Amino acid sequence: MIKLYCILLFAPLFTQTVSDNAYTHAEVAAMAGAVVAEAGSNWSIFHNPAGITEVDGTHLSAGSGKLYGFNWLPAYNLSGTTPLPVIGKIGFAFQQLETKYSGKTLSKEQTLSIAQGFDLQHDKNSRLAIGYTANFVQWDLGKSAGVSGDGSDGLKLGSVNSITIDFGVLASLREKYRFGVFLKNINSGALGKGMTRQALSRRINAGITYMPMTGLATSIVSEHLLGRDDMQIKAAIRYNLNSNLEIYTGAQSNPNRFGLGFTIKLDRVTDAELGDNYTLSYGLLTHPVLPMTHQFNIGLSL
Repeated sequence: MIKLYCILLFAPLFTQTVSDNAYTHAEVAAMAGAVVAEAGSNWSIFHNPAGITEVDGTHLSAGSGKLYGFNWLPAYNLSGTTPLPVIGKIGFAFQQLETKYSGKTLSKEQTLSIAQGFDLQHDKNSRLAIGYTANFVQWDLGKSAGVSGDGSDGLKLGSVNSITIDFGVLASLREKYRFGVFLKNINSGALGKGMTRQALSRRINAGITYMPMTGLATSIVSEHLLGRDDMQIKAAIRYNLNSNLEIYTGAQSNPNRFGLGFTIKLDRVTDAELGDNYTLSYGLLTHPVLPMTHQFNIGLSL
């Protein structure tokens, strides 16, 4: 019964998490979301689409986790990037978050995204890139409680959907200084209409990454939810211990959270059909009240 009360209390909050998840991917969670100016990766689709211009070749990534360690809040993500024959690079992504009770899905939010990034300027000393992501968001409301109270004999409540647009800018200078800006939901997309209209989060992230030495990157980011007065400050460190192991740590304010994680690179495995680069990433992110979130991602470079 306590579990059901928790689900009913937090479900409206968690259902919107995928629409504005600032920690999608294990590496991002480990760095507490301070990645807007970081080197591009598959997760750039979610956090700054300009970053996909820095991804070489074709990359695929799949991940999963349970938000705050709750079995009834499973989250999944899938992403990929590849070069375009003409301009820039393209990326795709899929996210899903479910709210479950006794094996039944109470609600499900899914986001399908397509992104493009391209360089405005690129030479040996500097780089300037922009990118955008178009997101199709769908919220399946599941079933009503019904007579049984657990939804097994309830009525289908239908679904609502929306389209949102994200925009990002990424600049680098002499491979030491990087600056990034990310604008989420610039078109003010919302779910539903009229009295049932639910506005989707709009936010802006701006940050700087400084690389004082080879293999070490430090970042600081400010994040502001538009329409609210509060601001989050996030900071992170990324360090390459060697060619096969990269470690991360990060922290943020409001609320105070701490992240830690790593990526193992199996770049000496070769296969003519599957490619030659594999990665395994893990990230944890604390919360001052709720349990820790653990995320895992596997990656493949073709």
